[in-house]
Amino acid sequence: MPIYMRKLLFVILLICFHTSLYAQTNNVLLSRVLRQVQLYPQEKTYVFTDAESYQAGQRIHLRVFLVNAVVHQADSISRYVYVELLNPERLVVKRVRLLRSDQGFVGHIDIPEGVVKGRYVLRSYTKNMLNLSRYESMKSIFIGGHGRLTPSKYSNSLNREEANNSINLLINVLKKGIKVSIDNLSDSSEDDYRLFVHCRSIPLYFGKISKEKDVILSYDSLSQGGIYSFQLLDTKLNKVAERLKFVYPEKELCPISVRWTDGEKLNNNQIPCIIKADSLREGETMDVSVRVEYAGVDNTVGQSDIISHLLFDMDKADCPEEPSSVCLESEPDSLLDNCNWSRYRMSDVIKGECKKGLIGVEKSAVIRGRVETLIGHKPIKDGVVNLISPDKSFYVVTKTDAQGRFSFEGIDFPEGTQYVLNAFTKAGKSWVKLLLDEDEYPSYKGQLPPFVWTSNDTTRVDATLELPKGGIQMEEVNVFSHQPTYSSRSDAYSRTADFSFGLRDIESIGATCLHELLRRVPSVTVEFGKCYVRGGFTVGGRRPAAIAIDGIFVNEDYDLDNIQMADVERVDVFKGGSTVIWGAIGGMGVISVTTKKGDFKAASVPLTNTKTFTTLGYQIPQGYTPNARTPMWLPSLRGASFRLLFPAEYRSTYRLIIEGVTSEGRIVHYTGEIGR
Repeated sequence: MPIYMRKLLFVILLICFHTSLYAQTNNVLLSRVLRQVQLYPQEKTYVFTDAESYQAGQRIHLRVFLVNAVVHQADSISRYVYVELLNPERLVVKRVRLLRSDQGFVGHIDIPEGVVKGRYVLRSYTKNMLNLSRYESMKSIFIGGHGRLTPSKYSNSLNREEANNSINLLINVLKKGIKVSIDNLSDSSEDDYRLFVHCRSIPLYFGKISKEKDVILSYDSLSQGGIYSFQLLDTKLNKVAERLKFVYPEKELCPISVRWTDGEKLNNNQIPCIIKADSLREGETMDVSVRVEYAGVDNTVGQSDIISHLLFDMDKADCPEEPSSVCLESEPDSLLDNCNWSRYRMSDVIKGECKKGLIGVEKSAVIRGRVETLIGHKPIKDGVVNLISPDKSFYVVTKTDAQGRFSFEGIDFPEGTQYVLNAFTKAGKSWVKLLLDEDEYPSYKGQLPPFVWTSNDTTRVDATLELPKGGIQMEEVNVFSHQPTYSSRSDAYSRTADFSFGLRDIESIGATCLHELLRRVPSVTVEFGKCYVRGGFTVGGRRPAAIAIDGIFVNEDYDLDNIQMADVERVDVFKGGSTVIWGAIGGMGVISVTTKKGDFKAASVPLTNTKTFTTLGYQIPQGYTPNARTPMWLPSLRGASFRLLFPAEYRSTYRLIIEGVTSEGRIVHYTGEIGR
């Protein structure tokens, strides 16, 4: 049994001794909750970066904390984490794939040169997390200046259950507990209700409640901290009303102390600093990331942190990110009004309706596809498929099944690894069509958290400038494009396109194939090698977008993988009214590909049984180069205490940031100027 399952079982059993759960109902609830957690294990991610503000062309160093969503322990199940850099238009600028290592999930993202000033977002997820929509893992960063987030009450209208307006649940926090009462606004005589309380799917109370009988939950019986769900149920366990309340976050925290030992000042002018958590339990250890940052660059006010992220952001639907202040003040109550909590499906689970996630846990990299005949597109059974990696001297072979499908599992190689895939019939004939399954990545359709600029200072604190004799240092000049970076419109066709990717954009994005590039465009989907704009539905059925290469339309079965990205100069996407320049054939949208030679002939690129491609391999962590902005970045420290050495000059102008989790799932967060 995984560690987090053992802890969940222990917590639930402990709660049973402190609450008035009915014995029979308690056993049923316990069994259903544990079954749901086993069938549908959920995860949360949090990105810790080496800074909050950057400049174009700089590198973002990051560490992703992956924890179980219920108990916040790092003993999670996925082997890979994906991190994307989204621009202000919510388009993916960069995407990396991180493999779990001894340091955790550590990597970096290089910001392309020339990107526009704005608030960008780091979105992190695992394939398992894609089973759940509306619960995003977002981390804001600022490029070209400094900013701060502002609290916002997000609309929670998508699939929101309509509450029974005739009955209200009233939640009042007392000195030693919480009082729950019913405000029945109607004259209904029904008074047989049950109150069900849970925090992150852990049941904390189940019992009768009425208008005349309130329920008071003692502080000791509420072992969790964060968002609590108070559900009013009828006799058939149907939800009548629900209220969310953010309470007792301190129960989830592990406070730490930072102590300077000035008396031990070393000969190299360094001062030891002791980082310790006095409240650690027996056998409990910390897993944290540490950075020392220039205190004059960013103000921590208006930033989100690991506390607000794990306890609030990722447990509230349609709330991608809030500043850390929401957990310290009374703001959570107003932000949680009229919201319900569908993440853990507890309304279904208490009635025994447990289900499994549709997307399996990613435990290894997989390359999949199918082989079919050139005429009739019939699947080829027992076909031979070879996978070769010249870079890694790797070779493996497999056969297709009755549907012509094949798969290679355990393909764990770094990013940039090139593969060659070829297929043959059982008799060794090469006249087959080889189709490669494209990796699916979710598009972001949610709201971005509001923010305000606090400073337009774009001075690069990590840059040095040596003036020649007699030279004069001028004020820094910043030039920002007013067009999104994907716009490279040099002719009449591209100027009318809805989205364009120029050569510089294609190179900076680093897409390995045209399908991966097109998935970054809103309303464009790729399914089985075909591209659809806005769904592609017509009266006659679903139709893909038309493909034009150097102005020549190709047939519907043409595989864009036949075009190597090294040969592409520009890609233009036309949808809606912009397709009129292409005539009737462009009714369902047009994807125009311009090659560098510009002399494409459809007959010159026949369908083949061979494909050369690269996948989104895992990223190899790179060493960190200290700079004036962040002179120290330690992505992974594990233990009960740490002893770090800091130069004495850090104590006047630098700030210490520590974040992470303990082995028991408690959250570690510390922010303080080093000199204090």
